[in-house]
Amino acid sequence: MLLPLIVWITLWLIVPRESRRDGWRWVVAVGVCGGGVALSKLLFMAWDIGLPGLDYTGFSGHSAMSMLVWPTTAALLTRRANVGWRSVAIGLGILLAVSIAISRIWLKAHSVSEVILGSAFGLLVCTWFQRGQPVAQQVSVRAVALLAGMSLLVVVVCYGRVFPSQHILKQVALAISGHDMVFSRQMPLP
Repeated sequence: MLLPLIVWITLWLIVPRESRRDGWRWVVAVGVCGGGVALSKLLFMAWDIGLPGLDYTGFSGHSAMSMLVWPTTAALLTRRANVGWRSVAIGLGILLAVSIAISRIWLKAHSVSEVILGSAFGLLVCTWFQRGQPVAQQVSVRAVALLAGMSLLVVVVCYGRVFPSQHILKQVALAISGHDMVFSRQMPLP
């Protein structure tokens, strides 16, 4: 659901001339966040490069990208609102991202360190993006409604669908490392 939402936000920001600068800034933020996650995973899968002393195979992509996307979506939806309402909306976006991060641990998809590092990385990139945004920007009610409606449609249509990013990263790791297998870690069973 995050990838189609990222594409939609990109289009929503880049198409209108008055927000095109923000759109390109968003593209950079997504590239840095997604690229950082991919690099952290490739370093581990291809060459067993990680953080010593931690149960770590790379940043949690769900945690990092959720921490970028949900607070940003909230900030964009509340561009016309005062700072107080905007802060509440961004806080709710962060709370949703934290819930997603916790689910990654609960589902045993990632270790605590991977989730914390991924969330911190995503929040750092999100903060960079949002600090470049005007505090209150006059956008039409129609534009906000379009963002809200299409975002809701993306969530409904894409919920539960999985992009095979882990499989793609494994194939890339095999290709660049020359190994027959990728490095991995088995999550401990409860």
